[in-house]
Amino acid sequence: MRSLFLLCLFILSTGALAQDLTLEENKFLGYIYQQQGYQLDDPKGDILLLWSAKQIPQTIANHLTGKGQELSKLRQTKINELLAKYPEYVPKDESANLIVENYKPFDVEDEAIALEGKKAPFRVRNVVRMFEQVITEEYRQNGILPVEGEVHRWSPKIKKEIHENFVIFSRMSKLLVALSRGATSFYMVSGSENELKAYILTRTENSINLEEMFRASYRINKGDVYLSLLTVENVLSKYWSTPKRELLAITTKLKDITNFNYQADKFGAWYHLFGVMLYGYAEGVIPSKTVGNLETLGSLILSRFQEERQESYINNRGGAIGGGLRKFIQKKGYETLAINAAVLQEAFYMNLDEDFTKRLEKEKKKKKD
Repeated sequence: MRSLFLLCLFILSTGALAQDLTLEENKFLGYIYQQQGYQLDDPKGDILLLWSAKQIPQTIANHLTGKGQELSKLRQTKINELLAKYPEYVPKDESANLIVENYKPFDVEDEAIALEGKKAPFRVRNVVRMFEQVITEEYRQNGILPVEGEVHRWSPKIKKEIHENFVIFSRMSKLLVALSRGATSFYMVSGSENELKAYILTRTENSINLEEMFRASYRINKGDVYLSLLTVENVLSKYWSTPKRELLAITTKLKDITNFNYQADKFGAWYHLFGVMLYGYAEGVIPSKTVGNLETLGSLILSRFQEERQESYINNRGGAIGGGLRKFIQKKGYETLAINAAVLQEAFYMNLDEDFTKRLEKEKKKKKD
């Protein structure tokens, strides 16, 4: 989710360009660092995350001036040297999540005219209500007591160093910086990622919906809601820059959660939604809306103002889902909530029945003319 919050970071961090970046190893080690397990207090990881985030303005400038490819090759050379020096950071084998070359991510029934929906793909209050019911059911039927969870923060051991050397970023939460880099799976490990991956890979193609994903992660994380959302985000964010990510075995198991007549980006939609929900859960609805709107603006600029309405709905509304879920846990709503089987039906919380007939006819007419 590299584009998530990119504009926000660029604006906030341009003032850091003049700061000293002489620690050569730190410049590159931040791109390969990997926590070996769940670790709330991680001073070394925090410093490396900040070092890598601090370079974002220069990275953007390099691409704008045409130097991006050349410097990317240099970075990869340095990274390879560091991987030999720090073998514990070498990426683990991903043979179970290979590219599924014969998978068809969309089905073209008519002419290949791609249209993006104008309706929001989900109903915020209903998604919150669905998650509330999952938590309530697991509490009453399986004895899983909901836990609010402890959000990852900057290590207090390096607070002074952060304020002295990373002035701008010290004002931002660790979660925001990690999400902006698409790096929560490296710097904020939940410890449950492999178990959730294994579950996903047992499912058939196009079968996992939001309720099933959340319930699986919630069970695996024993009722810790924060870790449940983080685990899903980590499983997805690990592959945000992977070529053909829409063909990864994990992606093929997910159902569409956006309105397109075809060619929906399932990976991006799921990845963005859980990232924004996680931020809304940890930091609140208003901050998440602000960041989500900045992400939308940044995405529009980077895509040269190509319409991305479905993604914008996710960025703008996903945080409210996370914020609503946190309120439910804090108020112990699971003790009194009335169970209703209809709440778990996708038709209750998703809105994916947009009719593209008239727009398709209009586009076909344009082509003929």
